[in-house]
Amino acid sequence: MEPENVGSGELAEGISYSVTRRDGADGIPEVNITYTMTPEAKARWTLSAAYENRGATHPDTLTAAFELAEVLRGQGSAGDAVELYRHAVTGRRTVLGHGHPDTLEATSSLARALEELGELSEAEQLTRAVWAEQVRASGDADPEALTSLARIARITLRMKRPAEAERLVREVLAVRERVLGREHRSTLGSRNDLAGTLRAQGRVEEAERLYGQVAQDAGRLFGADDPLSMNARANQAAVLSDQGRWDEAERQYRVVVDFRARSQGAGHVETLSAQQNLASVLHGAGRAGEAEALMRTVVDGYSAIYGTDHPRTVGGMRNLAAMVHRRGGRAEAEALCRKVVAVYERRFGPGDPRTAEARANLRLVMGADG
Repeated sequence: MEPENVGSGELAEGISYSVTRRDGADGIPEVNITYTMTPEAKARWTLSAAYENRGATHPDTLTAAFELAEVLRGQGSAGDAVELYRHAVTGRRTVLGHGHPDTLEATSSLARALEELGELSEAEQLTRAVWAEQVRASGDADPEALTSLARIARITLRMKRPAEAERLVREVLAVRERVLGREHRSTLGSRNDLAGTLRAQGRVEEAERLYGQVAQDAGRLFGADDPLSMNARANQAAVLSDQGRWDEAERQYRVVVDFRARSQGAGHVETLSAQQNLASVLHGAGRAGEAEALMRTVVDGYSAIYGTDHPRTVGGMRNLAAMVHRRGGRAEAEALCRKVVAVYERRFGPGDPRTAEARANLRLVMGADG
């Protein structure tokens, strides 16, 4: 006889149970109770138990804090993860030392979470500290040190220092070509990064050509649907968009969107990011209705994953406001811009350049001149 579900429920947030019953061979009922915990609930329970039994600075407690932070960040809650990462970093520095691999792992994760939240200055500082420890321990050709240096380049690029980013990327690329070879995945990744620094300096023809080479090489070596090839194609589409070559950019982005949806799902953050880029191309090409509809899907998707205050969601709102304003929807565009300003003021402060830019966009939508 198949088991009969006779009850289920939730004991606490993230912890549920189900009770099944079946007739045993001897006629005596067999009852089974199954408990299920979400990854977050399990990580929280582990941390609570370690904290109570071993104390705040015990290595097991620090590991539990780090693992909960990893779960939260993986769910899109980088803001909630930051304080846990900080606790793990501080504790591991005290107990294990600054250069211990576990300390460096936690520091790198903290830096990535801060980068995701737009806190680039501290992210750069922490990543440089990790890189220095890795070089000291293993030399500047160490794969992990090169990965850290590549992250520093990415952060400096986001901080509008493209010439410095180019220098750092070329340093990483030269070592990887020498040690790994020109066709290694990591080497191709560095070439992709280099193209990004060229694009940021306005060298769009060089950037487009290099992106195309990376996409072609990665497709030849790893398959047409390889993530690196698709990433390079998306970047090449961005450069085409920069040049107003809307039809070519749209074709590239549609390939990427289709790939992301097939491989990761329609609501995945990478799919939403590709859709956001496609929406921007449609907007640039004057197809406002299609662009706006797609951007609404993106904003709704980001809100579901990250919440309304996350940088990705707010960036989507900013783009949606521009699209709505273009078709004459002033009231909705103004409401969206006000949300962006409020989030930036709360997250970055009233004097931050990002907040000032958001206020300027609001004045533009309102038709004000100051």
